[in-house]
Amino acid sequence: MRFARAPWFGYPASALVVGATIALLKLFPQISETSAALLLILSVFVCASVWQSGPGVFAAILATLGFNFFFLPPLYTFTISDPRNVTALLVFLISGLLIGRLSALARKRLAQLEAERRDLVGLTRLSQGFLADTNRETLLGVAADRLRQELSCEQLVILLADEKGALTQRAATPGATYRNDLAELAYRQGNSASFASELGGTDIYLPIPVGLQRAGALVARGMKASERMAEACAPLLGLAVERERFLTVARQAEETRTSEQMKSTLLAQLAHDLKTPVATARGAIENWEAASGRSESSRLAAESLLTLERRITQLMELVRLDAGAAHPRRERVSPTEILEAAVARFGEALAAHSLFLEPGAMGAFVEADPTQLTEALGHGLENAAQYSPAGSTIRVSTVADEGEVFFRVIDQGPGVPTSQRERVFERFVRLDDAEPTAGSGLGLAIARSLVELNGGRLRLGVADGGGTLFEMALPRAAS
Repeated sequence: MRFARAPWFGYPASALVVGATIALLKLFPQISETSAALLLILSVFVCASVWQSGPGVFAAILATLGFNFFFLPPLYTFTISDPRNVTALLVFLISGLLIGRLSALARKRLAQLEAERRDLVGLTRLSQGFLADTNRETLLGVAADRLRQELSCEQLVILLADEKGALTQRAATPGATYRNDLAELAYRQGNSASFASELGGTDIYLPIPVGLQRAGALVARGMKASERMAEACAPLLGLAVERERFLTVARQAEETRTSEQMKSTLLAQLAHDLKTPVATARGAIENWEAASGRSESSRLAAESLLTLERRITQLMELVRLDAGAAHPRRERVSPTEILEAAVARFGEALAAHSLFLEPGAMGAFVEADPTQLTEALGHGLENAAQYSPAGSTIRVSTVADEGEVFFRVIDQGPGVPTSQRERVFERFVRLDDAEPTAGSGLGLAIARSLVELNGGRLRLGVADGGGTLFEMALPRAAS
């Protein structure tokens, strides 16, 4: 059947069809010239439908010559005696050529529509297959097999860019080879390349688009499908890879959220369970000191319990922040009031240092929760006291400009390296050189959360002359 539909076969076959039609018509001498012309045009239509335009045009010319020779007087000669028959013959020839051409175009268009339908069905199968695969480790291997089947290619390779932008092979059919320079060109510049393949068919190198970016390159060798089909498969593969990445991120986020919830629950339970025995131990030490007098041992025990109680308070505050229960109770308060409350509350931690207060924001106010701001500034004071030498100076100041009020704590400690200034705000993070100093790694994290809850921001910097600058900035309330 494929042999009979070959274009070269159409020429002798068209001659045979036209000849058979003429012979059949000659068996019925009573058939009129008009009927003979219609039947010959029908034979031209059949030839053009089966063997496309070339054999169709050939059949139209043969039918015109045969119509003139066998049916127009004088018969069996190409001479035309009646001038009116010249016009009829020209109309017959033009009609035959047009019918042959239109029939061939219709057949070609039908073949294109059928190819597009097959491509659409194949793309639908690919989409469904990619959506069904939700494991990145197996997705690419399965995708390579699916794409090889849909593109009817001998070899297929999927290359994806890693975090550094280097193109690496992630999946391939067995024994697949490719040109690395063309794959790099497709990925880096987004240019596709196609050419005749030594395996038969076409070799094509395509970028794998993901939105406006490119995820990698797709290589199909020995492809029998259309290039248009391959160009449609590349975006589908990009969407599948991106969907898998999003699913991975979502799973990691869910795992992290679950882990954070468990951690918060454990911390809340731990802090709650520790509060009662710590209070009991503190009462016991106070009774001991009342009965036996204050001693070095009782002092150390009381200080240790105070430190433990402070850590428990931090854990409880962290749990409240995670649970979203630390809602600010905003009041109109002056920076000086916040400063005095923080120094009064955390004065014991500053006992070994020289403290200078510089309340400079006179007449300025903030709309914030005074308790939370006092707590946040207190963490800055504690931090300065812990990481600066005993006897050094700690300066605490407030400054206001047109839009903001600044609370600043400046110490004379070693400072925080620039590369670590954001990292120290993470929970339970302590720098290597801070290990000898007692601490939980929670103070700065809590302070930043409290400041941001009140619409402000918190940063660490370098003070003039060295040391660390702890700065809280909050919006200034309207006058």
